[in-house]
Amino acid sequence: MKLLLCTLFPAVLGSSKAEHAPSTAPVATTRNGTYFGRHLPEFKQELFLGIPFARSPRLANPVPWNETWKGSRSAEWYGSICPGLASDEEMARANVTGVSEECLNLNIIRPSADTIKDHRGKLPVVVWLYGGAFIDGFGADLNSNLSYTIQASVAQGTPVIGVTLNYRVGFLGFPGGEEVGAAGVANLGLKDQRQALLWIQENIAAFNGDPRKVTVWGQSAGSQSIVHQILAYNGSDSNSKLFRQGILVSGGVGIGNTHSPSRADAVLGYNNILAKTNCTDLACLRQLPSEVMLNASRVNAISTWRPMVDGDFIASPPTLQLQAGKFPRGISVIAGGPSDEGFVFGNLAPGLETEQQLYDTFRLSIPPSARNSTIDLVMQLYPSDGPVPPYALPASQRSRFCQEVKAAGLPCGAQYQRLAAILGDFAFFSGRRLLAQKFAEYGMTAYSYRFDTWPTSFPIDTRSNIKPGFACHGSDYSYWFRFPEEHNLYGNNPKVPEGSEAHRTLRKGMSDMLISFVYSGDPNKGRVKGFPKWPKYSLKSPTNIVFNATEAPDVLNVHVESDTWRKEGMALWPKYAMELDLLS
Repeated sequence: MKLLLCTLFPAVLGSSKAEHAPSTAPVATTRNGTYFGRHLPEFKQELFLGIPFARSPRLANPVPWNETWKGSRSAEWYGSICPGLASDEEMARANVTGVSEECLNLNIIRPSADTIKDHRGKLPVVVWLYGGAFIDGFGADLNSNLSYTIQASVAQGTPVIGVTLNYRVGFLGFPGGEEVGAAGVANLGLKDQRQALLWIQENIAAFNGDPRKVTVWGQSAGSQSIVHQILAYNGSDSNSKLFRQGILVSGGVGIGNTHSPSRADAVLGYNNILAKTNCTDLACLRQLPSEVMLNASRVNAISTWRPMVDGDFIASPPTLQLQAGKFPRGISVIAGGPSDEGFVFGNLAPGLETEQQLYDTFRLSIPPSARNSTIDLVMQLYPSDGPVPPYALPASQRSRFCQEVKAAGLPCGAQYQRLAAILGDFAFFSGRRLLAQKFAEYGMTAYSYRFDTWPTSFPIDTRSNIKPGFACHGSDYSYWFRFPEEHNLYGNNPKVPEGSEAHRTLRKGMSDMLISFVYSGDPNKGRVKGFPKWPKYSLKSPTNIVFNATEAPDVLNVHVESDTWRKEGMALWPKYAMELDLLS
């Protein structure tokens, strides 16, 4: 079943005038005015869609939405999404018809009035931040449909409210270059997110949500965004007043997820846009027609536009800030990701054959100031005969992997899996471990996990966002969101395998634990039969819960492991952060 709309309807960013609310429509009165939403009977839910929370002047900081009105306005349909890479097909599937630079709106999905009436007190809130490498994504995306999560929370007896939102991406959300840094307009997408969280604090009670019980959940760039929100403004205590918990899926303080204003590719990217538009400065770019601006911003590599260490919102490199303990206390997290997600970056150079090619590729990917001895250490700690993804593949089948990849028409060089191992720890796992360690060191709660299940394996899945399958980046999506087997993820993430009782149980168990964490702060209160207790992370006994349903055919094998694997390699990245981070 698809969320959310069954009829295409024009997208708007807040109606310009009051409208007459149907007598049966759900209604909520915010600080700005009254909205009426609509019912979603197949889920027994109520929707308030396309609610503006801020204005987004081009290449400028968001401005809080301060319009007020009498009467009521419609919040029945999605608002415009921010310019990104979404195709017309993706938008049509989600029943979103508008793309606009004025796109900062959010969507609220709540249980029916009867459920709310039967619940004592206001409901906890879970806010979803999409991924997309900071260049793509939108809140209404069907791949992050919260209706199943809200439905499951009601069935579990722990109902919660869901919120999805838009934030600016690409050059308009994460511009780079020295002029951008000097003007104080870096990290606009992160500032958009913060404005949404402020709006939620001020208004979610009107929708029967509890502003004291807000959890922010994100994947990939969305997960990295949560860490930036925790560390914002040099770890300001005010950050913990916006949300009490974070669920970090496939992201964290991974080395290389920020850059400086003077970074070469950011400066080059900015100068390319100026040249393509015949502009000389930001003021000119702000006056261009939207289509001209957007076309010009797409001429650069996808990694050009991402969060920037601006000395303000991101006061210093996140890895160093976390190591220094500069973050607010009182926030709890779940953090982890799929075992084999290093393939998402290994796929950028899958044909590497020799050690020298691997060395040269890595050398080109990090700052020129990095010492050769440091790169030598990377190669030493990730040897060609060391563990490589797919990590759960038996050693006896290791040679089969490349045979199957090549049979699927994809390249598989001798260094492909080794590169994936290096980049997986570089981008995901070392940051997750560092975050958990530092939270434990400062007496904060962290639950760490590893998703080690294969929705797909042999034959190799060749879809671009999934290849080569196994526990790849995004492979846990369907489990956390509790999507049914028939839910079509349109090739972006693998579905839960059909007909497998172990996978169904894993999906239910992971979803129930997530909901329990949102509702109570403790994932174990939603534990299902066959799942062990998920221990809090500690320095004395660092552990992960491992979500596994594929170690044997259709056998559930959820267990707890010591978080000590690849210990030396993992410790390398934070230790040499300034050499290996992409900040020069």
